[in-house]
Amino acid sequence: MSNTILFVFEGEKLEGSIFDNIKTNFFSSPESKPIIKHSFCAEIFQLWNTVKNEPGFDIIEILKERPNSDIKDLKRKDVSEVHLFFDHDAHSRPGETQEEYNNKINNLLKTFNNEFDMGKLWISYPMSEAIKHCKTEPEECFEGARINISEYKNYKKYINENSDFLDVRKFNRATWYYLTAINLQRIYFLINDKYKENSNYSEIKEWFEENAIIVKIIHEKQYDKFIKPKNEVVALSPFPLFLLYYFGERYFNECKKDERIKNCSFFCY
Repeated sequence: MSNTILFVFEGEKLEGSIFDNIKTNFFSSPESKPIIKHSFCAEIFQLWNTVKNEPGFDIIEILKERPNSDIKDLKRKDVSEVHLFFDHDAHSRPGETQEEYNNKINNLLKTFNNEFDMGKLWISYPMSEAIKHCKTEPEECFEGARINISEYKNYKKYINENSDFLDVRKFNRATWYYLTAINLQRIYFLINDKYKENSNYSEIKEWFEENAIIVKIIHEKQYDKFIKPKNEVVALSPFPLFLLYYFGERYFNECKKDERIKNCSFFCY
């Protein structure tokens, strides 16, 4: 089997820019695994409806069968890992309660939980624009990240008016370290109701090791603490988390060494 990693995205434009930037910054050395992308251009539930009644399905063959697929020549033996990046999309389910929608997400996470098999699902809360939901000098990294689900339709406008990271094409490694620290801090507070100072990788490594549970934990806490009682989510991007999951402790330590993180009293990581 090849070492190629397949990224499957819900959308095309922003996700394509994110993919290109990750490829340039983290997968451009001769020893890096090759990465390719596929734009699904639909909600993941369309993929789910195709696979839920097909035990032992081949995710690559299903993706190839879609109209206008850009991976029609790809073979399963060519791919070692499949990572699926999709939006939370809770606002686009008319007639469906948040409890019903949550149950569907839980089923997705049970099915798409292994990048070496059916694919590993990563969820953007509320959508891919969450990668930009940050200021260069944040006053508080959690309260300002809370988004009402009824306002999802205005989220892109909100980001365009409030983000200091609008142009993904300009992200460098230091940008990714910064955004990783922000997202880690939000996750830690989401899970533990407090911030964490001077953290070591050993304190969170079980979140990001093989068969990582962090995607499931995040969704459980989002639902229990914010979606169900408040109809809100905490803005979180899966792309920095993927980098931490993939590169592990080395990446974590690179984040901590970055000057902006080391010298900022706000940062706990």
